[in-house]
Amino acid sequence: MNNKNSSKSLNAKTFDFNIILLCLCVTAVLFIIWTFTGQWPWKGQPYNSYILQVQSWLEGRLDLGQNYSHLELAIFDGKYFVSFPPFPSYVMLPFVLIGWDACDSMIAFAASLAGAVYAYKILRHFNIESNKSIFFTLFLTVGSNWLMTSQNAWVWFIAQNMAFTLSLMAIYYALKNKAGLSLSFWACAVGCRPMQILYIPVIIYILYKKHMTENPKDKLIDIVKKKYLCLIAPCIIALSYMILNYMRFGSITEFGHNYLPEFMRVEEGQFNICYIPKNLYSLIRLPGISNGKLNYPAGDGMCVFMISPILISYIIYLIRSVIKKDRYDNINIIISSITVIEVLLITAHKTMGGAHFGNRYMNDILPVIFLGLASLLPQKSKLSVIHYPLFFMGFALNLIGCTNFFT
Repeated sequence: MNNKNSSKSLNAKTFDFNIILLCLCVTAVLFIIWTFTGQWPWKGQPYNSYILQVQSWLEGRLDLGQNYSHLELAIFDGKYFVSFPPFPSYVMLPFVLIGWDACDSMIAFAASLAGAVYAYKILRHFNIESNKSIFFTLFLTVGSNWLMTSQNAWVWFIAQNMAFTLSLMAIYYALKNKAGLSLSFWACAVGCRPMQILYIPVIIYILYKKHMTENPKDKLIDIVKKKYLCLIAPCIIALSYMILNYMRFGSITEFGHNYLPEFMRVEEGQFNICYIPKNLYSLIRLPGISNGKLNYPAGDGMCVFMISPILISYIIYLIRSVIKKDRYDNINIIISSITVIEVLLITAHKTMGGAHFGNRYMNDILPVIFLGLASLLPQKSKLSVIHYPLFFMGFALNLIGCTNFFT
């Protein structure tokens, strides 16, 4: 009897109730915005490409069967297709199957909360104290341009929202040396935002270091023999993308974006280095001033350090670690490299996210930046005061800007 009670007590202690507090904080912020915008999580969405795709699949079609002029659709062989990677539709499939055709909004809300939870869990893995972990999790979420893509299930935003969360999940399970889960969630993230494929070096490095810590005598061939089963699930996920791409567009790597009319009309195509100078400027451009008011750009990006100031916090700790030569290790070298490469690839894209508030394409780098920040944060020392104004700047700017965008 005593053993059972001890077991129950131990299990109770293993649950961190700060997770509930964190979810309530994120929900409160989203709720306030929804009261102004009406973007409630039970509401159907007009830009519901993934739902339409699932409905077409259930009817035995890969195309949508007709044109929807308000959506970004790929046109191939006279047929209309969803032009985005398919993983969000995988998640929606069972819900649409039972008749819930507005499930995308609730899935977006669930993904938002899950992203916050896994960000917190990453910090706790590094033994960052609870209060500091809550602060930096809120900094990453409601204090950054993540707030823009967490609002609703519009096709562009839910893909980024899910990629953000799945990337954090992949990182967390790599830290826990759960290779199968980590690689599977990484494959799912790529099926939302293909640029997340660049996360693989950091995931592999973490898994390798974890394995060698537990098995210091193993060689590379030993690791492959022990871990090859972990590749089955991510390979199946990746194969499903390839088969679907080939069946729709005749290429295993073509998701459909190249067949959007806006990219077919330009000689330079969807990606070209000639776009980089202009788009790099979009990463640092400040709002203009008119009649004493700031005019925030209506699309294609603005100063990323204003809209996601957690990047400044990371840079502060990165510089500090380099100067002190204490915690700047291989993981942050890899993170810095991934960030530079991903930014260059993003800026080589013809657009920088179209109509939105902030700089939502840069949200794709936030999970890996957050990992770097978590690895550099001091575990017990007090938080530097500089991070508080940075947080409130990001929170206030995104709260007002995102609310204004949707009203």
